[in-house]
Amino acid sequence: MTKKEIRTNMILLRKNQQTKDRRIKNSSIIEQIKKHEKFTNAKTVSIFYPMADEINLLELLKTNKTFLFPKVIKTDMEFYVYHKNMKWIKSSFGVMEPHDEEQMYRDSIDLMIVPALAISKDRSRVGYGKGFYDRYIKNHDIKYTLGVIYDFQEVEHIETTPLDQRLDAYIKGSL
Repeated sequence: MTKKEIRTNMILLRKNQQTKDRRIKNSSIIEQIKKHEKFTNAKTVSIFYPMADEINLLELLKTNKTFLFPKVIKTDMEFYVYHKNMKWIKSSFGVMEPHDEEQMYRDSIDLMIVPALAISKDRSRVGYGKGFYDRYIKNHDIKYTLGVIYDFQEVEHIETTPLDQRLDAYIKGSL
């Protein structure tokens, strides 16, 4: 399958997932992350605000870490330091992002939790196709990348390009 076909298929599968199953799988992913050595040792952790049927990691904000959220600025992505009273705006892509007034983060990231539409067993990833995470990972000091998917989003193989950045590991939520 091409990346485009994988995207279309996974978006549909994710949308058709039962709400109860999604909740159980989300909890499974959160628990696996909390037990992951790279999470327990991390000071800075980047996560993402879930859109539509994406995995919801916001429960992690209750742990004692410095959390970072992405914001797309033209063709790049930057990360902002989370705080309880953070101001959010909805991007043209439909995702909630930190407001421009928030504090941009410019240092290394201990753990980057990366969204995906699919991940292959060799840790290649399919995102939404704009390359924001791939470019950020390539050009910044990220200590460890961890993908998160639902069990049905794991695939055997993904065709890659030189821009694609392989993840260090991934977690999948299952029933």
